[in-house]
Amino acid sequence: MKAVFLKPPVESAHRNVVRDFIYGCWCNGKRVGGMSMPPTNELLAATHARQDGLDVLFLDSQYEPERYHQLAASGFADVLAVLIMSSTQSFRHDCLTLRKIKEANPGVRSILYGSHPTFMAEACLKEDVVDFVVTREAEDTIRELLGHLLSGTSTADVLGIGYRDGDGQPRINPVRPFLNMNDLPIPDRTLLPGNVDYFNPVVKRVPFATMFTSRGCPARCNYCTAPVFYGNKTRARSAEKIIEEMRDIRRLGYREIFFRDETFSAYKGRNMQVYDRMRAEEMDFTWVANGRVDMIDREQMLAMKQAGCHLLKFGVETGSQELLDRYKKGTTIAQAEETFRLAREIGIDTHAHIIFGGPGETVETIGKTVDFVIDTLKATTATFGILTPYPGTEIFDMVAEIFPEIQDGSGSTMENLHTESFFAEALCGIPAEELSRQVVRAYRRFYLRPGYLAGRVSSLRSLEEVMVKVVAGLNVMSFAFSGRK
Repeated sequence: MKAVFLKPPVESAHRNVVRDFIYGCWCNGKRVGGMSMPPTNELLAATHARQDGLDVLFLDSQYEPERYHQLAASGFADVLAVLIMSSTQSFRHDCLTLRKIKEANPGVRSILYGSHPTFMAEACLKEDVVDFVVTREAEDTIRELLGHLLSGTSTADVLGIGYRDGDGQPRINPVRPFLNMNDLPIPDRTLLPGNVDYFNPVVKRVPFATMFTSRGCPARCNYCTAPVFYGNKTRARSAEKIIEEMRDIRRLGYREIFFRDETFSAYKGRNMQVYDRMRAEEMDFTWVANGRVDMIDREQMLAMKQAGCHLLKFGVETGSQELLDRYKKGTTIAQAEETFRLAREIGIDTHAHIIFGGPGETVETIGKTVDFVIDTLKATTATFGILTPYPGTEIFDMVAEIFPEIQDGSGSTMENLHTESFFAEALCGIPAEELSRQVVRAYRRFYLRPGYLAGRVSSLRSLEEVMVKVVAGLNVMSFAFSGRK
């Protein structure tokens, strides 16, 4: 029997859906330069699920449509279960995929895991094509659930799942305790599509791999699902386990790593050990990581640079301290200024993530934020998007109290995410159409500066970088001119 971990097929226009964060903060389209990411969280769940009598497959049908069509043409023969990592924005599409699978083979059990099944478990189970949901951290729960399905024994007492009882009513079991990060296996990257290099505009060398070395975030931003998803706790893998996985990545021929931790820079003590080992073993990786402007210092930044880091990404969010406070970000404008200044001094590129449309946002604060990113931070690159209320966050609850018709939030889809307003009138007084215009204007102001374009071209050091930046630049320029993903 087979268990198929499926990344569902999508329309060709949105092939680059970035759906690798298990807590569901995804993006797509030209606005993010056509970025794509190896789905490491799905690989991790698939690798961990292996057991006697079960053939575990991973199928990225965005890049292997012919393989998906072959499976469908077989009527999903010998498939015990199909598992999909689902977010609020993908949920409706994921259900359409499951319906087609169920029509071909009603015996296939469907399992959804990720953010939407966690925060909207009962809403998911109202869909007849969804047999099980897995809440919060998925690996141990999925392995146990598949074991019961394989043996035909009752799943009723499996921690961390939801299902429908004999009367058709949703039943949500108690959550499963969080696991020790060091107990997770190294994701089997040979499960990825062959002869496919995932494209990312921020990498310097290909092929690149993604890694997760921690879970959770020490911050409590009220628009983000990560802290709540992971129980407002942080857990990190040891330096030894990280180096072990990096050796495996190097053995497979990868040349760059994108650390996808929510806040990689928060674990300075462990990280400094990793940087030392990377240099001692001459691993020769270039790499990218996420950080917080209040959780990084000169000492760590210098060590990062020496170990191959060329880009740090920060959630700046806004140039207004008042808005930062309303987001419960826990950082200051001064900290952002100093961190970006340090990065320029040390020679590490920076990326600023910006959101528009939060509580108290005005057209004036948006303009000041764009000025801040360009003139003060002097960010190397930036993304601008409209704040989306995600289920599981305080922001979502604020919106739902005013507009209960938001329901489970799945009216926000990958087609309109971050470029069209979704109940923004509950948070700020800017009309929806104006917010969308402000996003496009921000991209034009940032990326269409003659001096900026000249500087980016002059910074390129290899043919690889030229090819990547040309593709990414054309995507971003297309969005800046057209406003369409």
